[in-house]
Amino acid sequence: MSTEYLNTNLIFKDRRDAGKQLAEKLLSYNLTNSVIIALPRGGVSVAKPIADILHGELDIMVSKKIGAPGNPELAIGAVTSRGDYVLATYLNHELGDRKWEYIQEQIGYLVNDCKEREKNYRMNRETYAYDGQNIILVDDGTATGMTALAAIKSIKKQNPSTITLAIPVISHEAYEEIKKQVDRIETLKIPRDFTAVGIHYEDFTPVGDEEIKELLSG
Repeated sequence: MSTEYLNTNLIFKDRRDAGKQLAEKLLSYNLTNSVIIALPRGGVSVAKPIADILHGELDIMVSKKIGAPGNPELAIGAVTSRGDYVLATYLNHELGDRKWEYIQEQIGYLVNDCKEREKNYRMNRETYAYDGQNIILVDDGTATGMTALAAIKSIKKQNPSTITLAIPVISHEAYEEIKKQVDRIETLKIPRDFTAVGIHYEDFTPVGDEEIKELLSG
């Protein structure tokens, strides 16, 4: 797929609509033995119709961004429930001398938080084995790609056959970075100016914990 801007005026009805559109595109790859891994919260609502249409197993992996000190919305990295992390290349400019002290504190705290959240969502459901499987990682959109990159790092350690990132909307910069780490990226929109994920949806209602549990058990 071209890495230039794509469908810049496209607006999704909601996350489920975006998931259905992605699923139709993913069908052409004939990804048998697929495990669809959703990044909560919003990624679960996108992933559910993909799992249904592709007849794949639906799983989750919690990944959280590491925010810059004093500016938590600026992602300088991300961690996963499996203990893996990635850091931004522009890190030195944001943290200065106390970089590693701050990062170590954040990694320890956020990994534990991710583990607790994932345990709560799973409700005793075991994680699927990824060895030899076709993995489809799903989120509802990304500007930096940090949480997806951390999840990809965790997934790779389990020797999957292929990794596909399926995401409705992604920034050009994140696309260029993530494509180096996966077999393919399937997306519906690469906007010219990426601000917030929610502006690309008519309905971007927050996804609650109970809804996530229902989607995983349905």
